[in-house]
Amino acid sequence: MNVTKIGIIEDNPAYLESLVSVLKTNDSISITTWNSAEAFETNPPNGELQLLILDIGLPGASGIDVLKKYHTVDVRKSLVISSLQTDDVIFAAIKLGASGYIWKSELDSLLETIQTILDGGSVISPSIATKVLLAFRNPELKQKLEPISNNQKEFGLEVLSPRERQILELIIEGDSPQQIAQLFGTTIGTVRQQIKTIYKKLQVNTRVQMLKKARFFGIF
Repeated sequence: MNVTKIGIIEDNPAYLESLVSVLKTNDSISITTWNSAEAFETNPPNGELQLLILDIGLPGASGIDVLKKYHTVDVRKSLVISSLQTDDVIFAAIKLGASGYIWKSELDSLLETIQTILDGGSVISPSIATKVLLAFRNPELKQKLEPISNNQKEFGLEVLSPRERQILELIIEGDSPQQIAQLFGTTIGTVRQQIKTIYKKLQVNTRVQMLKKARFFGIF
């Protein structure tokens, strides 16, 4: 009997138990579980998985962080099962290579969903499909669904100078321009100009957008 190796990253013990219970109804499925992205990275699966199932809202690194690293190998397949409904999260997961995105309430059809993905198809919840269709009609949103090249995946790391990276990390930690200026022995005006340069390089206009972009490209 051929064994299908499936991995699950889920931090909610009760929900993980529900997932495993559904999968165990199929004797040909072998299951490995992790409760965080960090656990998955430090204790990787023994051999390639046929499918990785994961939540997005994980403690520590997110499911998006996992997908960025996991899909550096093109043939890998992943299924997101999450309750997070924001467009940015959904589009990022699809853009990074997820073969499916369904809600946590949709376990009744999980085995069918898995088989569809293993057969080379994709599965997304109807409400997510609506978001995707609307995105294709909206040029601004459509950009969020365009595939990321390997060069683009490294964009966030390569575009900033070492000093700009340091400043960004200090901003993420909550330091003010004045504190950063004192740390580097420079003026507040210089730091503010460097922050403007970071905005320009990351193609953002606000601090919130900057932090989102930094996280998306793996800068933190």
